[in-house]
Amino acid sequence: MVRRSGEENRRMVLGVATRLFYQRGIRAVGMDTVVKECGVGNATIYRQFPTKDTLATAYVQGRADAWFERMHQAAEESSSPAAKLAAVFEVVAGDAANPTYRGCPMLNTNTEFPEGGHPAHLAAVDHKQQVRDWFRALAVDANALDPDQLADELLIVLNGAYATAAVLDGPTYGQRALHLARLLINDACPNQ
Repeated sequence: MVRRSGEENRRMVLGVATRLFYQRGIRAVGMDTVVKECGVGNATIYRQFPTKDTLATAYVQGRADAWFERMHQAAEESSSPAAKLAAVFEVVAGDAANPTYRGCPMLNTNTEFPEGGHPAHLAAVDHKQQVRDWFRALAVDANALDPDQLADELLIVLNGAYATAAVLDGPTYGQRALHLARLLINDACPNQ
């Protein structure tokens, strides 16, 4: 039997928890399920994540970091600041078309943990604010007439797409969100 380092165990546990929490919801998955799916003992799990809240928060932060990594990469492949904004919605449309799509992990977490002080809730809220701030920075770069308004409107479209595509026809609503985002961007950035 091969022994894993603490960091390898942490990544493995977080990978399993990420899959389970996204598929089923954080509250629906007990630590016993995570232990069973990981195939390790309780001590291995709890050494890395002393509580379920700690694991849930690590899951949310991991998903937030992964989102930004993917979106920054997509934006950097675009030719203009306005196209960078649209690139985000192109990725969202692709995600929403995936049959395993279950919506935005941050919105899902906010629904499961509406308590304002819960660390997973705070991580989800912080992520949404960072997204809004990034949209605003991109809108400034794109010479938007009102960068704050465009950032707010794009965040509404983004969250609406995530929520609606998870419940109804993902491919259709992902594409409609992309279309709406492009309309907003073109209207707000007439010189692009």
